[in-house]
Amino acid sequence: CVGYGGLVHINWHDKNAEISFLMNTSHEKLNFDKYWEIFLEMIEDIAFNDLNFSKIYIYAFDLRPNLYKVLENKIFFMDARLEKHAYFNNKLIDVVIYSKLNKK
Repeated sequence: CVGYGGLVHINWHDKNAEISFLMNTSHEKLNFDKYWEIFLEMIEDIAFNDLNFSKIYIYAFDLRPNLYKVLENKIFFMDARLEKHAYFNNKLIDVVIYSKLNKK
């Protein structure tokens, strides 16, 4: 199993959802970008073409800067940075939200 993911926190009224993807850590070192890109392509197709959502987004603790490069390559944009928003390992950290809009 490479990982699993889907759409969470679905807002049917406003037609948006958060993307969740959890990757098996044994694959992260060599295939992080590849598997994220494949997953984003699949979930975007479902969200925009099958469900007709207007927006999908990722809410992420600011711990994995390598993720942002993948998101930006897939035309996601930084929608927000919530400073000192989450408590993690005994300290407050930022949360970043990357979004993509349905262009249809």
